[in-house]
Amino acid sequence: MDRRLERFAARVARALVLLHVAGSFLTATAQSQPHGRIIGSVIDSETTEPLIGANVILERTTKGAASDLKGEFIIDGVEPGTYTVLVTVLSYAKQRIENVVIRGGETVRLNVVMKPETITLGEVVVEAKSVLSYEGALLTQQRKATSIGDGISAEQIKRSPDASSADALRRVTGISIVDNKFLFVRGTPERYSNTMLNGSPVASTEPDKRAFSFDILPSNLIESGVITKSFTPDLPGDFAGGVAKLSTIDFPSALTFQANTFAAFHGRTSLRPFTTSPGGKNDYLGIDDGTRSLPAGFPKNLGDPSHTPPDILRYARSLKNNWAPRQTHAPLNGGFLLSLGDGITFLGNNFGFVTALTYRSSFENSSIERNEYEASGEPRFQYTGQQSVHSVSWGAIGNFSYRPSNVHRVSLRNTYTRDADDEATQFFGIQYTDIGAEQKHVALRYVSRAVYSGQVTGEHFFPFLNSTQMEWKASYSESDRQEPDYRRIVYFREAGSNDPFTASLGFQANLKNGGRYYSTLSDRSRGVAVDFSTPISTAKLKFGTFVDRKVRDFGSRLIGIVVNGRGNGFTDAELYTLPIDRIFAPENFRRNGFSLDEYQNGTNNYTAEQTITAWYAMLDMPLNLLEREFRLIAGARMERSVQRVVSKDVSALKEIRIELANVDVMPSVNLIYVMDENANLRLAYSQTVNRPELRELAPFAYFDFNTQTSLRGNDHLRQSLIRNYDLRYELFPRAGELLSASVFYKSFSDAIEQVVVSGSALGSERTFLNAESARNYGIELEARLGLSLLARVLEPFSLRGNYARIKSSVNVAGTETTLQKRNRPLQGQSPSMLNLGLQYSNPDLGTSISLFYYRFGPRIVEVATAYEEDVIEQPRQLVDLVITQSIAERYEVKLTAKDILAEEQVFLQGNKRARANEKGTLYSLGIAFKIN
Repeated sequence: MDRRLERFAARVARALVLLHVAGSFLTATAQSQPHGRIIGSVIDSETTEPLIGANVILERTTKGAASDLKGEFIIDGVEPGTYTVLVTVLSYAKQRIENVVIRGGETVRLNVVMKPETITLGEVVVEAKSVLSYEGALLTQQRKATSIGDGISAEQIKRSPDASSADALRRVTGISIVDNKFLFVRGTPERYSNTMLNGSPVASTEPDKRAFSFDILPSNLIESGVITKSFTPDLPGDFAGGVAKLSTIDFPSALTFQANTFAAFHGRTSLRPFTTSPGGKNDYLGIDDGTRSLPAGFPKNLGDPSHTPPDILRYARSLKNNWAPRQTHAPLNGGFLLSLGDGITFLGNNFGFVTALTYRSSFENSSIERNEYEASGEPRFQYTGQQSVHSVSWGAIGNFSYRPSNVHRVSLRNTYTRDADDEATQFFGIQYTDIGAEQKHVALRYVSRAVYSGQVTGEHFFPFLNSTQMEWKASYSESDRQEPDYRRIVYFREAGSNDPFTASLGFQANLKNGGRYYSTLSDRSRGVAVDFSTPISTAKLKFGTFVDRKVRDFGSRLIGIVVNGRGNGFTDAELYTLPIDRIFAPENFRRNGFSLDEYQNGTNNYTAEQTITAWYAMLDMPLNLLEREFRLIAGARMERSVQRVVSKDVSALKEIRIELANVDVMPSVNLIYVMDENANLRLAYSQTVNRPELRELAPFAYFDFNTQTSLRGNDHLRQSLIRNYDLRYELFPRAGELLSASVFYKSFSDAIEQVVVSGSALGSERTFLNAESARNYGIELEARLGLSLLARVLEPFSLRGNYARIKSSVNVAGTETTLQKRNRPLQGQSPSMLNLGLQYSNPDLGTSISLFYYRFGPRIVEVATAYEEDVIEQPRQLVDLVITQSIAERYEVKLTAKDILAEEQVFLQGNKRARANEKGTLYSLGIAFKIN
């Protein structure tokens, strides 16, 4: 995938240069002196929808333009001067915008809000003003939306220290992020939410989940992120928590350029000792260059009887002796962003493009604590140590739009992101279940992930077909996850003794004791969608179809260093006490030395696919009940889903095929009581589904190397049915302000839950069952207000805050081996989440200061049986400060302090510490240069 993208990026870059040069040349030759331009958009004041075909004219000139499908217009070649702009649309009051000043070589943006024409309203006269902020536009969109939702704009992201989309979305009402990457909406786990990038589903980078990892998408590529919380038929039906709709940077109407860079100091890491592992020359790009790969000629199956003991030893000697961590000093964290966009007239038509590249490199040391306890409360093990992680994250977008006429537009959007984590973990402690043995653990792990998402879309408006609008979309998404050569070794000795530490090695491959683990994941998604929207009297009918097919391939190998293997005799006892940099040297793989073995299990590899075909129809119509204004959005979606999993049994001889097919009809009703122009009361009901993850259907045990537990699928799993109820009051006092209160309730039939199987020979084994019952309910409160309401002197200040209180309850039918707690919360659900933000903005000084606070309540991260205690992550407070200062119009300096309190991350099992991670404050200083 990387080579194809490199070739594609090179071609795109050449095309961009040629187009920009050509457009600039044509523009320059057509003008003898520097002219200005006017760009903008025209929208309906009540629906906020773009108005197509609006006439925008400069009075007393021949200059003008008509708005396109997006309601946007461009007037080029305007001579310097002061103008009056007249905007007219059939059935709307004329709007005259006076005192529009045009300077040579500059672009003026006008956003025009048109009001439906009435008997008493003939023309509106306003003064020219600047573009509406992204924040105000987002709230306007939320006020007129067909469903309940919350979002975050590029403006908010800019004022925050958030590096990834996961960090940014955490600030949305009712959202929590688990494991720094998974989205929990209203307390429901990641399995109950969907992700759409630029309107299309995206592939997953997780081996056993369809969930999207939000930590992989850089926040500075995001234009907006909206979480839709009530279902409408034009959304995917696998829905309970919400749908995360992420949009990348949109097409500009004029030349824009931005370049910024930053350096960051981490209080516990920067310029301090840092542990890492041997890597390759492309690690700075998050790409392993083959350094960690198995050697060329290494057999596909070490367990093949044709391999003789001498062959095995030869293969063992070919492996790199890269077990010893390297000691260095961590540099400062840093990164950059480059973006270029333009809207030009090319061959008589409008063409727009935007490209961006962002890169970030960070280093972090963390003191860690790892403990586990028996049901009696006695410890199984207790460890302390340190983890060093070097993370690389970068992303690029290339979006292009061509408008052959005002009523037709074709767009191509491309997003590519990649990240990699290079972890070195060392900890020391006592394993009480091994006769009180002191142990030293060393683990070296490298994981890289990449996601590509592309869409070709067409938007068309047909005035002669009752003003019908059509949008079609073809999308492709591909993810790739590589985990090459995860190495782990344990040294031990009798507790309290002064004996030398001895390597713990066995007769079979084991990840913990001399294991080398390799895994690859490829996830591909292809989709086609067609949507139509047509007016019917005062209502609007929307209908369409959607087909999406996902294909997944996962493969893994566990190759372990063993003793006395395949007739090699007894292992020399002196080898066990060699230090980590010498113990697995090539010369130690010999008779009376070490050998290799491979964990044989056909379930380590699988292929899976899921095909969803959908049809939907929905009607958006105004109602007048009891002389009150209402808006009804009602309809249904029908989905046919087919899921297939193909793998082999433990012996790797028998093929196993699983298939689950369903046809579902999902109704939806959203009723909006329009109390006045700035207030809504929303009521929503829907019925949706949640399908099993692909690996959950396979009725065999497989080892999850991430959680170090054995997981067993269940081919008797049924999909879950969810009934969703929502009530929200929302008030928009002034532009950019919001007050809202929501109540929600969700009832789950056959909710799919992971449960613990006690007494397993493999230790802690887990499986999946349908719950007897489950429910999830809570309240959400949000406020975004300017403080000028309190005193005029506070006009530069604004306050934002949101709070969610959530409760859930799930009951899973227990068996003799899966004894479950009754009425426990959903795994990962926080009972409360609080976000606060105080912002100071002074455009005259170019100064912006933002202070953020976030806290979540205790949440279960590992579910235990009825006889044991769950592992619960404790509440933690996050405080961030951002100061931004503009300098000389085109420059901007940004100072950030992230996680000022640096509170320890603590996990309790009962009243005992199970895990702990120390955190540090990150200070960064950045500078940006902009043209827009």
